[in-house]
Amino acid sequence: MRSAGRLHRAGPLVRFVAPKVLQALFVVWATYTVTFLLIHALPGDPVLAALAVRAGDAATTDPEVLDALRAQYGLDGSVLHQYVTHFLALFRGDLGVSMATGYEVSDMVARALPKTAAVAALALALGFAGALSFTIAAYLARPHWLRSTISQIPPLGIAIPAFLTGVVLISVFSFQLGWFPASGANGFSSIVLPAITLSLPTGAVFYQVFSAAVFEAGDAGFVRTAQAKGLSQPVVIGRHILRNAVLPAITIIGIQIGYLAGGTAVVETVFSRDGIGRITVDAVLARDINVVTGVVMVVAVIYAVTTMIVDLLYGVLDPRIRTRVAAKPRARATTPAGGADA
Repeated sequence: MRSAGRLHRAGPLVRFVAPKVLQALFVVWATYTVTFLLIHALPGDPVLAALAVRAGDAATTDPEVLDALRAQYGLDGSVLHQYVTHFLALFRGDLGVSMATGYEVSDMVARALPKTAAVAALALALGFAGALSFTIAAYLARPHWLRSTISQIPPLGIAIPAFLTGVVLISVFSFQLGWFPASGANGFSSIVLPAITLSLPTGAVFYQVFSAAVFEAGDAGFVRTAQAKGLSQPVVIGRHILRNAVLPAITIIGIQIGYLAGGTAVVETVFSRDGIGRITVDAVLARDINVVTGVVMVVAVIYAVTTMIVDLLYGVLDPRIRTRVAAKPRARATTPAGGADA
């Protein structure tokens, strides 16, 4: 009886969590399927194409050698066989072998991912802090023209291309001032300029969500009630406005992390950093489809897991969702036995 009661109480929680887990799995499967179909829709033999890029006119055309290479790179057998085999290998962490370097793709990703993660984490923190600062400044600005001016600044982070921002930062802070290195991935100082470059579009997206939520919360009745009680402006903003406005921003963190994980190619190329974006660019140039597929799947898993965690956290932080999840078993427990037939 006691175990049955626990299962009954856990029912709403399972119904809340299960769809989000299934959604994450669907995103990973759909990403793999689309990537697999697009790669195999390309004309020509991928092994021959990779060898042509790597060896030029010296590329071998011996059928026996090509068959051995296809087997080595997991490209032998029918298309359906490759689809199922590669998909099942993902669950073992096997991303195949690079046709350009001969290394395991999982090892290449494992070496590059921490360098990309360091830049992405700092960019996310800077973008979040910058968006929060501009949002508060715009909310407190009383003249309409000043608020409009402040509100027009963050969108420039998306309007200006990342490579142009990176070049300008290198010219000013590396070549002229000498504060930060212009390239490489050695130490904290080497991630500052790439992180600032990535934080501008990230902060712009955060600002759009933050500002809309803050201005909406600022016009709500509970804020006017708090002001009527004589609470100071910092208390009203921190305890009432930002507390409600931060919830919508949490929902896009997963999207932003997915963008940062997969959108570093330009920045890592500009700053000559070895990371996920850099090895993706090199793999595309070398027609190394195993590396391309491996990187895409790693980014897809990061995005799916992060989005799932953020959705679950949002359910924990939002009292309305907590109330609905907690209230469902009580509602069924108090329903009369013949209520369904009535």
